[in-house]
Amino acid sequence: MPLAQSGNSKTSKDESAKPENSKKSKPGVEVAGKAVNHNAEASSKGKVVKKSDYCNHAAGNQHLTTAEMQQQKLKKMLDELNEESDGRSTPIVKLGDASMASPFTAKHASVAPTTDIICQGRSTLVTTLQMFKILGLNCLTIAYVLSVMYLDGVKLGDIQATINGVFIVAFFLFISNARPLPTLSAERPHPNIFFSNVFLSLMGQFALHLIFLISSVKEAEKYMPEECIEPDSDFHPNLVNTVSYMVSMMLQVATFVVNYMGHPFNQSIIENKPFLYALGVAVGFFTIITSDLFRDLNDWLKLVPLPVGLRDKLLPWALLMFSSYYSWERLLRWAFPGKIPAWRTRQRQVAVSSEKKQV
Repeated sequence: MPLAQSGNSKTSKDESAKPENSKKSKPGVEVAGKAVNHNAEASSKGKVVKKSDYCNHAAGNQHLTTAEMQQQKLKKMLDELNEESDGRSTPIVKLGDASMASPFTAKHASVAPTTDIICQGRSTLVTTLQMFKILGLNCLTIAYVLSVMYLDGVKLGDIQATINGVFIVAFFLFISNARPLPTLSAERPHPNIFFSNVFLSLMGQFALHLIFLISSVKEAEKYMPEECIEPDSDFHPNLVNTVSYMVSMMLQVATFVVNYMGHPFNQSIIENKPFLYALGVAVGFFTIITSDLFRDLNDWLKLVPLPVGLRDKLLPWALLMFSSYYSWERLLRWAFPGKIPAWRTRQRQVAVSSEKKQV
C-alpha cells in the first residue's frame, strides 16, 4: 500500500510538473514571435530604404551622364579647333588646365616657350628702366626751365610746346615697341631702378644738361640788348627764347638716343626702324630751324634769326654735348655690367682655354 501511494505520488508530481513546463514555454514562444515580427519589419524598412537609394542613384546617374555628354561635346569641339589651327596660332586653353590662372599659356614639345618668356620679360624690364631714366631727366630739365629760367623771362610758345610734345610722344611710343632679341643673353639686366648705375647716370646727364643749357642762354644774352622782362608777361619771340627752345629740343633727342637700351636685350636703334625714322625727322627738323633754311617755317614757329657767330657755336656745342652724354653712359655700363651666372662664366673660360690649346 505504501508503494502504491508512492507511485501515485510520482505520477501526480509528473502531471503537476507538465503544466508548469508548458507555462514556462509559452513566454519563450512569445519572445520568438516578437523577434520574427521585428525582423520582418526591419526587412520591410530595409527594402524601402534600398528602393529610395536606388531611385536617387539612378537620378544621379542620369545627371552625370548628361554632364558627361556635354563635356564630351565640348572636348570634341576643342579638338577640332586645335586640328584646324596650325602650330603657330594661339593654343586654346581647355577646362582644367593649370595655365588658366597664368598670364602665359604655351603648349609646345620643347622648352622654347620658356626662353621666349624670359626674353620678353627682360625686354620689358629694360624698356621700363630706360623710360624711367628718360622721364627723370626730362622732369629735371623742365623743372629748371620752368623755375629758374622762367624768372629770367624765358618762355616757350604754344606751337613750340606742341611740336615738342609730339616728338616726345612719338619717341616713347617707338621705344616701347622695341622687340626682344631671339637669343637669350647670358648677361642679366639690373633688377630695379634703385641702382648705383641708374643714379649716377641721371646725375651726370642732368649736370651736363644744365651746363649746356645755361652756357647757351648766357651766350644768347650777349647778342641781346639789356631789358627787363617780367615773368608774368606774354610770350614774345626773342633770341633767348629761340635758343632755349632749340637747346631743349636737342637735349630731349640726345636723352632718348643715349639712354636707349639695345643689345643684348632689345633691338638696336638701327633695327628699330620706326624709332630710327623718328630720330631722323627730329634731327632734320632741328638742322632746318637752326640753319634758318626756311624763313617762313621759323616765322610760323616764332623763332628769330640767329646771329652767325652764335649759329656757328651752337652746332659744335650740340655735337660735343651728345658725345659727352654717350661717353658717360657707356662708361657707367662698362663699370656696372649686368650679372652673369657662374656656370656661364666657367663655360666661357673653358671655351677660351680650348681655343688657346687649338691655336
